Formats: sequence, structure tokens, C-alpha cells
Amino acid sequence: MQIMSVPAVVGISFGVAIAVTFAKKNRERSKGQKAWLLLRGFLAALAALLLVNFGIFYYQNR
Repeated sequence: MQIMSVPAVVGISFGVAIAVTFAKKNRERSKGQKAWLLLRGFLAALAALLLVNFGIFYYQNR
């Protein structure tokens, strides 16, 4: 298993954040709430993918 490149991690995180922001249950939110949700979704997905990446790196190099 290979680690993902940084652009791939950022792109996937951004895609997840967009999907979460425009999901059906978040349609009635204001623009400010959607912007905050986009940022939180991006950071959460980024953190999760970086954690997986470092886990793969650690597993390969032990």
C-alpha cells in the first residue's frame, strides 16, 4: 500500500467538504453556516486522511 500525495489528500478533502455542505439535510442553513460547515468538513477530512497516510508510512517503515 502506498501513501497518497498531498494534492490527492487535499482534493479528496475538498470534495468531501463540498458533498457534506450541499447534502439535503444542510440545504436550509444560511450562507455563513454553510461556509463554517465547509471549513469544518474540509479540516476533518484532511485530518483523517493525513492520519491514515502517516499510519501507512509508519507501518511501512517499522
